[in-house]
Amino acid sequence: MKENITREIDELKKEFEEYVQVRIDLTKLHIAGELSRFFSSFMTKTVMLYLFFFVFMFFSLAGAVLLAQWLESYVVGFALTGVIFLFAAIIFWLLRKRLIERPVVKRFIELMFPKFDDEDEEA
Repeated sequence: MKENITREIDELKKEFEEYVQVRIDLTKLHIAGELSRFFSSFMTKTVMLYLFFFVFMFFSLAGAVLLAQWLESYVVGFALTGVIFLFAAIIFWLLRKRLIERPVVKRFIELMFPKFDDEDEEA
């Protein structure tokens, strides 16, 4: 009788250790998947940002030259373009929490505290 209880406790302990190891492996796989998705998304967005930066710069230069021709002064045309960018920077600064900080914090929380599909179904 005592041997049966001891054997069952040993089997239960072994099954529990296997369960814990499987959960650890599942967590590692989930984190690896999320990190790989995050970094691939980050790299894609970085390349797109650089490309849009150059497109934006050339359109900005074209707009500054166009304003300069209309106003017959390169200084005024480029200065007005600078003022437009200054206003855009101020607006962006005022909206930075809503546009940048909150989404980034939310994404990191989702990444650090994942919800597993099988746990959602059990609950």
